[in-house]
Amino acid sequence: MIVLEERGIKIKQHNFWLDARRKVDFSFVSHGHADHLKNHKTILATPPTVRFHAMRAKQQKAVELEYSTAYFYHDLEIKLYPAGHILGSAMIHITCNDLSLLYTGDFKIKTSLTAEKIQIPKTDILIIESTFGHPDYRYFPALDTLVSALEDFIQDTITRKKVPVVLAYSLGKGQEAMKILSDKGYRVAVHPAIWRFAGIYEEFGITFPQCERWSQDTALSNFDVLLYPPHLSRKPEYYRIPNKRSVLLSGWAKQGNSFFQCDHQIPLSDHADFDDLISFIKRSGAQKIFTTHGFEQFPAYLREMGFDAQLLTDTIQLSFL
Repeated sequence: MIVLEERGIKIKQHNFWLDARRKVDFSFVSHGHADHLKNHKTILATPPTVRFHAMRAKQQKAVELEYSTAYFYHDLEIKLYPAGHILGSAMIHITCNDLSLLYTGDFKIKTSLTAEKIQIPKTDILIIESTFGHPDYRYFPALDTLVSALEDFIQDTITRKKVPVVLAYSLGKGQEAMKILSDKGYRVAVHPAIWRFAGIYEEFGITFPQCERWSQDTALSNFDVLLYPPHLSRKPEYYRIPNKRSVLLSGWAKQGNSFFQCDHQIPLSDHADFDDLISFIKRSGAQKIFTTHGFEQFPAYLREMGFDAQLLTDTIQLSFL
């Protein structure tokens, strides 16, 4: 039986959890973002995610599992597949009694320079993250289009004799921006909150030759661009940066939304847009679909398209074992 409890999604008979939101005995951890990292007694995750977990949580025991490698836990056959979200992000595919379940966690289909390319296995039951599960969030541009928009912003800002500040989340989006800007030849000053994760990326073969750790004692005249985490853009230290012009990288920019004060926005997302969510569901071949972490009306859109879909709630107990 699979149930949704306050602590998260649980395979009840085995006390095994999927991205548990509170401390449990044994949980799959889909990726290294802080909201997915708790002080579980044991985690199951890819090697990069284990490294992020050790860095950001009180890690006790970790089972490292490479992509596509079978791991057997009681009568469950478990495999992890790349989710394309950030480095090491994974979906978990569980098979038992000839029935299969796929839980996606956060995922992205479009190209990323710093995350493994997504692989979508076939499944009977799908639990899918649906952050952008609304038609307002469709047609996110391809990476090369977004990179061109970012270059245009930087060049325009330099022409205005201002400092280009790129706002990107500390883990995932920040390293994607580092790679984009470095590959384009920009000299990038990287805030320590973003830089602290760069070493783990380099352990797994992703390098940033044009990037350096920045502190406020370092003159920005030595660099072309400053990379800064948006959650710190309300702090006094940020306001003391002179003559700046900022751009936020976020999928929420698609509709002109902004959680942070900035001069410009580019819809560079590490999630699937509405059309990619539909594409994923079709490619998975799932007969039953449950949605999580997104718009509550998304299952209604899916049912209109002929899918058997509903929102995963704590009233649902799914027969699986």
